[in-house]
Amino acid sequence: MPDPLLYLKATGVAAIVSVAFALAMTRARRCVSTSWLNSVSVLGLSLGLGSGYYVLSLRLAWPPANGLDRFLTIVVPAALIVELLAGFQRVPRWFAWTLRMSLVVAIPRILVHGSVYLSDAGDWTIWQAVWTMVVCSALLAGTWCLLAWLYRRSPGVSIPLALSLATQSAGLTVMMAGYIKGGAAAFPFVATIMATAMTMKLLNRRMSSSETNDGALENVPIPATIGIGLVGLFGCLFIGLFFGRLSSGNATAMLVAPLLCWTTETPLFRHRKPWLVGSLRLALVAIPLVIVLAMAKSKFDREMAPLLGNAAEMRHEIFVGQ
Repeated sequence: MPDPLLYLKATGVAAIVSVAFALAMTRARRCVSTSWLNSVSVLGLSLGLGSGYYVLSLRLAWPPANGLDRFLTIVVPAALIVELLAGFQRVPRWFAWTLRMSLVVAIPRILVHGSVYLSDAGDWTIWQAVWTMVVCSALLAGTWCLLAWLYRRSPGVSIPLALSLATQSAGLTVMMAGYIKGGAAAFPFVATIMATAMTMKLLNRRMSSSETNDGALENVPIPATIGIGLVGLFGCLFIGLFFGRLSSGNATAMLVAPLLCWTTETPLFRHRKPWLVGSLRLALVAIPLVIVLAMAKSKFDREMAPLLGNAAEMRHEIFVGQ
């Protein structure tokens, strides 16, 4: 059964660890650069995620036994390493994006490895497997490229927050679709992305008036929060879709919902105040997410809630009988 108190505790621990590490590292070094901030973000995200999952006690297996194990023990560390390398100034942009796209292509195959979908008596033919993985990789690649482009055009905390909002909705929807453990895995991602993005924003403002290796740091984009946050969102949705009861329509809607942030690039909103642009982005992203959550809740009440109620009655009868 879901344990809201445990989820809240894991979320809080993940956020606190990420913020504490970022503040400690930036305080220890006066002269910082954008690559330094990106590296601090990646390491802070790593520690925050590790702490959050430790509190959740998900009992991951090694070698990985299922899609969730493979996601948390292979995909997430790979994404952290890729974003750490991509943030170094000496790494060419083309090489950084080659690493990212290689990861994008590999993620679907890693998550379904050893599953019923790829077994000899599985549900997929070879062409179905190839087509499914190509479509999933294309959706992830397209969303990643568009969000990264927007983040460079108009950096700000609203895009990572939009990703966190989508990931939170994905986690809740996956839980209501019957995969409680898979949905719970989204909560540390939400906490670390939000905490790291907001901490970097505050640090950028504080240090923007001082001399740094890169000059003023105000509104400098930290791409690690976008890449790692998007991998977390995609992984949660993929697991819920293929190992839970999440529908493909709901999964696609939540994955591309952050792209609604592009709406603010129209001439009507492009030069508005940053707080207004950020608020509008979050409001637009929230609209499809609320609709998906409402649909998932309705389906849960119709199909799953009666089963949970019957199980609770059976436990009560057993307890009374004893």
